[in-house]
Amino acid sequence: MSGLLYCEKCGSRMRFRVGENKKQGQHWSALCYHQYKDGSKCEQRGKVMDVDFFIALYDRIIHVDPNILLEIELHGSRYNDTKVIIEFKEQELKNQKQALDKLHESYEEDLVTKQVFLERKFIRSKQIQKLEEELKDLRKVVVDEGNYPTVEQIYERMGEFRELWSIAVTNEEKNRALKKLLERIMYDREGNRVGLTVCYK
Repeated sequence: MSGLLYCEKCGSRMRFRVGENKKQGQHWSALCYHQYKDGSKCEQRGKVMDVDFFIALYDRIIHVDPNILLEIELHGSRYNDTKVIIEFKEQELKNQKQALDKLHESYEEDLVTKQVFLERKFIRSKQIQKLEEELKDLRKVVVDEGNYPTVEQIYERMGEFRELWSIAVTNEEKNRALKKLLERIMYDREGNRVGLTVCYK
């Protein structure tokens, strides 16, 4: 679990402590040690990482939340929509630049006055600048969205995870299997109920 477990309440990475008692013997606990700027500590409650914890985690990982799948599908749809918008804006930018070139030609051939040329040039130049800024922002969005996994990729990694987990013996091997599939695991405890939200890579 090293490097994967995060506190849902404050967003900090959780740490692990080894303990020992008569009932459980030696055991590991996941704890949040985050301290806020005002000196107060995160109110997150820790959890002994027993067999039940790992069974619940494994179950949560292999049964992907339908809401997560829907979010991924919507994300893919937004990605495709953004690409279409970029194509449209690129064509619009090309048209504006061609129109500016024709305006220059018209001025050079004395078909428009200097005043008309300057006014139209100002308008075209502003439109070109606006489109270039919009395209720059849209391309950043596409890069970010392109790094988002598809539903197919999630299931492919799920298969790899199951295979690695089934043959894992050491904690290090299990950790590698988890990191193959997950970005992080968000932990939250209310009373005896432990909530685990998995964030896929």
